[in-house]
Amino acid sequence: MKSTLYITTKVLPGNRIEIQAPDLSVGQTVEIVILIPEATIPCSSAEEQTLTLEQRLAFLKLPMSERRRILESQAEAMLVHYQQDSEWQELMTGDIIDY
Repeated sequence: MKSTLYITTKVLPGNRIEIQAPDLSVGQTVEIVILIPEATIPCSSAEEQTLTLEQRLAFLKLPMSERRRILESQAEAMLVHYQQDSEWQELMTGDIIDY
């Protein structure tokens, strides 16, 4: 059974990432999944926002608390988006026309 260790770190100069985990042994093989917060990823189209199967599986392997945190931040981003974009509200204000 795989165990999961969640660590948040900063990218160092030279685009390096350093991880220290005292519970790991020297020479031990580990899998690393890097999640980049959505706010830092510039996307111009819906196609670029589509996740690959590997990304979806990596998300499902995260601890439930981390998945909830990610989904909460995405929901907050959508709330801000819909509060700033009133076009969708204008669609809901007109009379219903039966053709």
